[in-house]
Amino acid sequence: MRRRDVLVSGLALAQLAAPRKLLAQCVTPPSARAAVVIGVNKSGNLPVLRAAVSGAKSVADWLCAEGFDVKLIVDETGPVTSDAIKRAVFELVGRATLSQLVLYFSGHGVCVGFNEFWLLTGAPADGNEAVSLVECWELAHRIGIANVVFISDACRSNPEYNMSLIHGMLIFPAPLASPAGSKVDRFLATEPGQSSIEAKIAADNYAGVYTSTFLDAFKHPQEGMVKSINGNMVIPNFLLEEFLRREVPLRLGQIDLKHTQIPDTRIESRENIYIGRALGPITPVTAAVLPKDSATIVDVANHEFNRSSVGAIGPIRSYDANVLSQVASESGFRDAQASISNAKSPFSFETRTGFAINGARVRAAMAVGDTRAQVLSWHTEPTLVTIYPSAQGPATVGLMFEDGSGTIVAALPGFIGTLAVERGRVTSVSYLPYYWQQEYLDWREAALKARVNEVHALLGAAAKYGAFRIEGTEEERSRTARRIADLTRVGKSVDVTLGIYAAYAFADSNLIEQVRSVRDFVRSDLGADLFDLALLANALSGKRIENPNDAIPFCPMITRGWQLLRVKNVSLPELVEKARYDMRDAVWTTFGPRGMELIFSAIQQTRSTNRG
Repeated sequence: MRRRDVLVSGLALAQLAAPRKLLAQCVTPPSARAAVVIGVNKSGNLPVLRAAVSGAKSVADWLCAEGFDVKLIVDETGPVTSDAIKRAVFELVGRATLSQLVLYFSGHGVCVGFNEFWLLTGAPADGNEAVSLVECWELAHRIGIANVVFISDACRSNPEYNMSLIHGMLIFPAPLASPAGSKVDRFLATEPGQSSIEAKIAADNYAGVYTSTFLDAFKHPQEGMVKSINGNMVIPNFLLEEFLRREVPLRLGQIDLKHTQIPDTRIESRENIYIGRALGPITPVTAAVLPKDSATIVDVANHEFNRSSVGAIGPIRSYDANVLSQVASESGFRDAQASISNAKSPFSFETRTGFAINGARVRAAMAVGDTRAQVLSWHTEPTLVTIYPSAQGPATVGLMFEDGSGTIVAALPGFIGTLAVERGRVTSVSYLPYYWQQEYLDWREAALKARVNEVHALLGAAAKYGAFRIEGTEEERSRTARRIADLTRVGKSVDVTLGIYAAYAFADSNLIEQVRSVRDFVRSDLGADLFDLALLANALSGKRIENPNDAIPFCPMITRGWQLLRVKNVSLPELVEKARYDMRDAVWTTFGPRGMELIFSAIQQTRSTNRG
């Protein structure tokens, strides 16, 4: 999919007024607030956009009037390069005087799995001419600026071209130390997998629906959005979310019935943080309720979590139950839950440790060091792999599927891991204590197991669609995180599955202390560090993983973790680093056949070293 344009007939969308031309680079006295504003109409051989540059100019003009020191970078007179953006950002961060930094982008964007990029002039042919957003969001938390704001009017759709060589640039400097966490706010024009829309107002006059609506929040603020802060009537960042969620689909619906566009907003800043003033009179709210077609998978997940033992993790927006059910079914969310919930595990394992793999046959299994892995059944469903643990405890295990692809997981003594595989991709890995695999449990244990299984299915489905996200004010997020962290202590043991998923959600909300708490608890219970938890807790930062027992397994189990290695300066064994270039788009790390050969070679090296 690509960024689309639609024709506005008559006065159907009066709010999309023609943007005013910015005649020159903004020049302001030194300010504690600065912005880098980027507009790219032409990326490689992709379709030429009509409103990216004009949208960037409108935003730059507005930010200048708000007292920002603005660096405008557009492709009217030459290419927009990653180096130009990097130099602009480095210079601003290097001042060490900023309290707020805004980065706006309008142009082509792509979202592949958990990787997300802004495409610059030389992309997609040149893999360096893109901005790696996931990594930049992580770095932005550590640059020492109180509030960093990303505003992205770009598609987040799956590309129609090969993205395997796009890895993008980091536009923030790596901090020498880890200063107090910056609050990072993200205003994204659309959901993952969807397009951002351009509207044709008249001949040769286009406007981005999202950018126009965003600016209109300040030009024509609605009731309940305006607050007085330090004597200024302003629109706090956190009050923009519901306005955008309501207005973007409503305004697009006036001109285009074929497409939908639902913004995706993540706010971390406190209530007194804002970008701009209220520039016009307050107007009534356009609609009392959200349009029914603005319900998303995140809404579905939040309602499901609210009914589970996890509890609410974000705002519970009011939608008819039939609307949420329809979204859950049409998106595949419900099927994902069922697939994980219905994955089978055995009633017994001789060693009390092993894996049950649903949806793929396992032709080979190999473990690091003295741990042994044996495929018990090749033709059954599920395929069973017995693990013979060593005295060292948890170990790295590679599982090769029938087609040569595969995955890498942690074998945990006393736990049974259950994998769900769909179309050659690992969609879920869940761990339950061995004693829960007995055919007959007392009613208390049976009820607890059923409740944990239900949560695991919900977690797996939410993770697949990026919907396990902790939202709300800083206090609300911290309170939710503490509640979820307490749930990792279940029965006689630790809920490893919930711990891993929760740690990623905590890290994404910049709740590092809660990440460290989960890591410490799981490590104490298992007697080893799980790679993903240690990575998210910054315990591996600046290290090269050489001893396979430094962390289990010796690379991330969750695909998102691979996007954090560069910004956290974590180096993997050479063969494992090479394997990442043959990774598939999946929730849990899944390698193609070439990547799996490299993983098995890396495991074999550790076994040879131990024997030596």
